Amino acid sequence: MKKLALLFVFALTLSSCSIEDDGPGIKYEYAKIVDAGLPESFEKGKTYQLEITYLLPSACHSPIGIEAKRGNSTGDDRRKIFIVGISSINPEITECTVESDDLEREKTLTITIDEDEPYTFYLWDGLDAENESKYITVEVPVVAPGSVPATNE
Repeated sequence: MKKLALLFVFALTLSSCSIEDDGPGIKYEYAKIVDAGLPESFEKGKTYQLEITYLLPSACHSPIGIEAKRGNSTGDDRRKIFIVGISSINPEITECTVESDDLEREKTLTITIDEDEPYTFYLWDGLDAENESKYITVEVPVVAPGSVPATNE
C-alpha cells in the first residue's frame, strides 16, 4: 500500500505544471468621487440615473468605472449606498511623470427607489492619515409622489 501511495505522489509530481509569471499585472486603486448628481429628493417607485464623476489619481491611471454597494441586503443598512471610483495602473510604475488636466471620468449609476425612508450615499473621498477610507455623506429624503419635484441638479 505504501508503494502505491508513493507511486501516486510521484505521478502527481510528474504531471504538475509550472505557472510562469507573465510579468506585471494590473494594480487596482480607488478614485475619488467628485460629484454624484444626486437630486434633492427621491420618489418611491421611480428609477434614477445618477451621473457619477470620479477623479483618476494620476494621468498614469486608467479608468475602470465605479463600484456601488449597499451597506447590507436587508434592514436600514440597505439604504446606505457606498460609491467609489475604480482605476488601474501598471504596478511597475513607481512615479508618474505624465501630466494631464483631463482626469475626471463619468459613469451612470441606475437606482430604483423602493423604500419610504431616506437613502444615505457615502462617496469615497480618499484616505486619512491612518490609511482608512474617508467618505462624504449625503442623505437624500424620499417624498410622496408629486409633492416635490425630484430633479438631478
